[in-house]
Amino acid sequence: MKSIGVIQSIYRYPVKSFQGERLTAVDIERYGLYGDRGYAFIDHTRSTDASRSNKKLNAKFVPKLLAYSSKYVADRSDNEFPPIQVTAPDGRIFQWDEKLFEEIRAVVSPREISPRKYSTDHDDLLGVDEASILITTDVSLNELEKIIGVETDMRRFRPNFVIRYDEPQPFEEFDWIGKIVQIGDTKLEIYKKCHRCSMVNVDPDYNTVSPTFLKHIAKHLNACFGVYARVIRTGTVTVNDPVYLLD
Repeated sequence: MKSIGVIQSIYRYPVKSFQGERLTAVDIERYGLYGDRGYAFIDHTRSTDASRSNKKLNAKFVPKLLAYSSKYVADRSDNEFPPIQVTAPDGRIFQWDEKLFEEIRAVVSPREISPRKYSTDHDDLLGVDEASILITTDVSLNELEKIIGVETDMRRFRPNFVIRYDEPQPFEEFDWIGKIVQIGDTKLEIYKKCHRCSMVNVDPDYNTVSPTFLKHIAKHLNACFGVYARVIRTGTVTVNDPVYLLD
């Protein structure tokens, strides 16, 4: 078991494709971070057949969604996910109700959407598309900033965990694929690089779009940044927890 760093930051996204919240600790369930993408909108415009009937609304197609932020406003519940609060770019506050639904329908028009709240006992990945947990490292972001030539906010990449890495080896996380990392009692299997889309071009504060980011990631990193992990053993992860790579 090799120590590789500590947890620098934890991010959770209560509503899929909205900005999320920064946490000091989080429970890890079989599907990933407790409550991560516990709420979503189903995009019926993308649901052209039965096999695509559950397509979630994605900021890749509607970047304006990233101007909205979401957070939970109560502690965890055993029966359902806690209520959330959504803040619009102009500061207006919404709950998960018809006023918010009308707001988002206007933003994404003419797409047809419907709200979806997932269950705490859901067996799948809630509103996550394909992978439980996304991990990045500080040294990889530092190197990417050198490649792009501008200071870059990690929130562009929507990680769940940012590791403060012990070694000055950017992108070494790509070598973790097929291995297990342990954080406290939690064990995660690293199984895939994260292939990036146009969402990385959207500034998380100002919602402006610059194609520079994806262009450089595609050119220098085959469009990949960060790695996906699936949950092997549940537990709790806290900021500053040591991270170990298992042999």
